[in-house]
Amino acid sequence: MVVRRLFLALVLACSATTAPCLAVENYSGPLYVIVPFGDPGDTDPVLKNATKQLSVDLSNRQIRTAIASPIDAIEAVGTARQMCGSYNADGLIIPELRFEQSKERNLTGFIPVVGGVVSSSGVFDRSPIRASLRLYLVDCTGVVRWKTIATANKIHKGQNVAAGLTDIANEAMAEAVDEFATRPTLSRSR
Repeated sequence: MVVRRLFLALVLACSATTAPCLAVENYSGPLYVIVPFGDPGDTDPVLKNATKQLSVDLSNRQIRTAIASPIDAIEAVGTARQMCGSYNADGLIIPELRFEQSKERNLTGFIPVVGGVVSSSGVFDRSPIRASLRLYLVDCTGVVRWKTIATANKIHKGQNVAAGLTDIANEAMAEAVDEFATRPTLSRSR
């Protein structure tokens, strides 16, 4: 029984670590630590998915990344030297994502308003949403070496606003990652 448990633990440990490690080892070049979207302790699924998607998008562009434990962005800049040392990284990628949503109310029914069309029940059939992504590259001394702002807009239809927010977040991230991949390179400074 003990041998079976040890074997299962060994199999789980190996399978949990090999896939991510292989993805990182396939690329050469600098390693960047991604500070997760949102505040530490934030449980918003849109932000958690955005952090994972940012890592995937950068990996698809053959940029090596590691996702840090949740930390406040200002604290990350202040401890950039320690974070770079912990991950043997060349810099930090600090994203900031904001959403805007326009929901004017017009109770007269079926009258176009700025932001969409309201049905007679007062429920919005369409709602404009916007994502604004700021992406910062901070070197290991805590200095911002590069930044960009990417936006995405959409007229969202339906009740599942989180799906619309995820769509526009991914669109803004794709634009920011393209700009990041073509930026002037950051020299290693620790």
